[in-house]
Amino acid sequence: QLVLSVGCEAIVPRAIPGITRLGHFTLKTMEDTAAVEQHIGTVHPEKIVVCGGGFIGLEIAEQLVNRSFKVSIVEAMDQVMAPLDREMAEYLHILLRKKGVDLHLNDGVAAFEEPAKGAKVSDVVLKSGKRLEADMVILALGVRPSTGFVQAAGIELTPRGHVKVDERMRTITDPCVWAVGDAIEVKNSAVGGEETWAVALGGPANRQGRICAENIVGKKNASTYLGTIGSNGVQLWGTTAAATGVSEKFLKAKGLPYKAVYLHPRQHAEFYPNSMFIHLKLVFDPNNGKIWGAQAVGEDGVEKRIDVIATAMMGNMTARDLQDLELCYAPPFGAARDPVNFAGMVAGNIMDGLVDTITPLELIDLIKSGEYTKGKYCFLDVRPPSAVASGPLPLVPEDSKLNVELEKVRQTVLSDAKLQQRLKDGAGVIVSCNSGQRAHVASRMLILQGFTGVKVLSGSLWSYQMAEACTK
Repeated sequence: QLVLSVGCEAIVPRAIPGITRLGHFTLKTMEDTAAVEQHIGTVHPEKIVVCGGGFIGLEIAEQLVNRSFKVSIVEAMDQVMAPLDREMAEYLHILLRKKGVDLHLNDGVAAFEEPAKGAKVSDVVLKSGKRLEADMVILALGVRPSTGFVQAAGIELTPRGHVKVDERMRTITDPCVWAVGDAIEVKNSAVGGEETWAVALGGPANRQGRICAENIVGKKNASTYLGTIGSNGVQLWGTTAAATGVSEKFLKAKGLPYKAVYLHPRQHAEFYPNSMFIHLKLVFDPNNGKIWGAQAVGEDGVEKRIDVIATAMMGNMTARDLQDLELCYAPPFGAARDPVNFAGMVAGNIMDGLVDTITPLELIDLIKSGEYTKGKYCFLDVRPPSAVASGPLPLVPEDSKLNVELEKVRQTVLSDAKLQQRLKDGAGVIVSCNSGQRAHVASRMLILQGFTGVKVLSGSLWSYQMAEACTK
């Protein structure tokens, strides 16, 4: 029996002129790290360009900034951290810029050229025409499977070069050849069906190795591989971004039914010291509650919540089921209504028809398309007037805005005939606050008074700000 555990290799696109110049480094092995350290000790760089905004690119950028280098990140996509949706990645964009990183998004590398001025290694020429001086270049452009020789041996690969295996980790080409790790393609268990993907993560690779061994030796009741849901995370300067399952952009591209909700709970009891917000996004099928995935960003308790949701997904629990999970509670590390429970409650309310939501991105699309004005939508902000002044929503047309703070909604709507008519005239009422909680309460008040077309702006102002930033 032969087991292929060949892993992957750093991508170095040879088509980019000058990419192999001296002073350019990949980071895949300990030897790569040693070469970077030697260059730093010898050349004493000041300006370092990191090409790629994935896990490796972000982590090396953090360490270089901590050592007082001037760091630029160049990313061809319009965001860092591809597993996140664009508006969730915006939290990381803000953090990177706050730490002094020169962030270039949606702008790939066109060439590496001989320095025109004072750079010690290269001038990095971007596709936009911008030029960045570099005393060192880190190439963190992703990885590809190291399967060239495998294909030459006749083992069938996917179009992207990954080995095709069955649920026991045996290749579909030869019953005596097995494969595990970063070089294989597996079932996407977040989506199910025939959907597959390749996920280069240590946890799945470890499980694959164990399953492969059990099946090779013929263990009784040997395990089979259930697939990968892609749970992942990164931490930068104390802020964690984590995700599991698939993103909204994936679901949209596949044409799968979904509902996305945002919430901003605290990681533990608010009255306990060091209470912090977790910015959480859950995507699920509103028809049957299937959890497609979740993403979260915050300074504490983020990975715990994503791990819980990942566990629920592997157990085929629905979004509604999340509200019934009994999780550890004590003020230092939890809340009586855990963020995961909270997400399940929001999803359950939508599935039960108690409330409907619109995401900030959907609202922005509605406004930019002209449908918002054409439909005479009404935007009801239920924050106190002082909060409205300090946190406006610039894209929302001024003549559609109403401000009635939550405590006065029922009384004001019942007593003001003109307001009642205005709320009824348009295609719908979009209710907003800071985070979405007060908007939910106000929307229920309106629905119980007989108003139709009422929708909560999911995540409200806090999520809207991220969505607006990423659509500029």
